[in-house]
Amino acid sequence: MTIDKVQLLRGAEEVDALHRQGMKTLGDDLYELHRGDTAEMLRASRRTVLGAGLGGLALTAGSAFFPMSKYLASAGAQSLDDTAIAVFAESVELAAVAAYTAGLPKLSPAVAEVGKLFASHHQEHADAFAALAGSAASGAANAALLADLTPLLTGAADEAAVLELALLIENQAASTYVFAIGALASAEAAAATATILPVESAHAVVLANALGKSLRELFPTAGEGAFESGEAADIIDPAKYPVA
Repeated sequence: MTIDKVQLLRGAEEVDALHRQGMKTLGDDLYELHRGDTAEMLRASRRTVLGAGLGGLALTAGSAFFPMSKYLASAGAQSLDDTAIAVFAESVELAAVAAYTAGLPKLSPAVAEVGKLFASHHQEHADAFAALAGSAASGAANAALLADLTPLLTGAADEAAVLELALLIENQAASTYVFAIGALASAEAAAATATILPVESAHAVVLANALGKSLRELFPTAGEGAFESGEAADIIDPAKYPVA
């Protein structure tokens, strides 16, 4: 498969600007929340998801390489409070960092720079979730998720295969956060997640464009009645991937 490196580099530059703007304003947003402006910030957070983040939900691949179940249908997920969700999200972000790092040797120099950039975004996202988790933050990548990802990374034949796996990770992380926002109780957690989610969705779009995905592949549920049937996107399930 030929990778459109011009498209990849251009898209990476744009998503980096989105990431930097989001991380710059996140501290101010949380400050306003702590001052008591929680209702308006929570509404703004949800507008961010609807305006920019739902691409992650729509882009999620129809079939996953590793088993997933529905986030809100999971008994384990239902018992999670905001702190536990933040701890889980931190572990997922650190697993994404580890996955990108492990895939770098199979990437050409220009593509590897994009991999490093996206990994740095995930590291900053992990730091943000760790700040929300406070003393409960683990500082460790999700071991169960890495155990499923490692053989896929090892078996990736070329850089296109590595980017395909990265696309899957980005889509499922974004979809996970769409569902998480609906489960979170605090405005702080919702605001942080709504700031991070669009960046992960944008990662997925950049990767998909570079891989030459068709419109049908970008929106695999189009015309298949997924919304009418109530089927949710595959997500990274905390019951399947508990934080050790």
